[in-house]
Amino acid sequence: MSLIDWKKELSRDGHRVVLSGLPIAMHCHHYNINLQKMLEDTLGEEGVQLLYQAVEDASYHSFKSFFSQYKQIRTIKSKKELASTIFQNCGLGIIHFQKVGPQGGRIVSSSSHHVTGWLAKHGRRDTAGCHFTRGWIAGVLEAIYNHPLDYYAVKELNCKMMRDENCDFIVKEG
Repeated sequence: MSLIDWKKELSRDGHRVVLSGLPIAMHCHHYNINLQKMLEDTLGEEGVQLLYQAVEDASYHSFKSFFSQYKQIRTIKSKKELASTIFQNCGLGIIHFQKVGPQGGRIVSSSSHHVTGWLAKHGRRDTAGCHFTRGWIAGVLEAIYNHPLDYYAVKELNCKMMRDENCDFIVKEG
């Protein structure tokens, strides 16, 4: 038997998508990539940080709420598996948390909604560009390991937007 009733927990309320009682925003790659490009073009690094921090904050609070509601999801392994499943079920891509612990580590994404969108609209980048995913990783890991916001710093070493094989992220204590 599944611990989570996905038909109940992942639902629609009119035009909104709701996960465990919390509304989540699901946008097509056109919206997400245009938002990112606008932030990068108008604000530069400040825009990149704004996107990263907004996603970190949203994922942190969402997962803290989810874990407090589902107390039977206790182990770190189960929490990381759930995070990977939600990332994929929300259409964000595929992410692997196997090589990360409470002090940090390495995370690999072999497929990404943001990469597909960026390459379709703008082509190859010269710099890593998965700022949304970096923020998402930071917030989720802070929730999983019960750390405060801004505890982790996530850097992207390789990026499929630059035509690298995978998006590779390094997570370190802040």
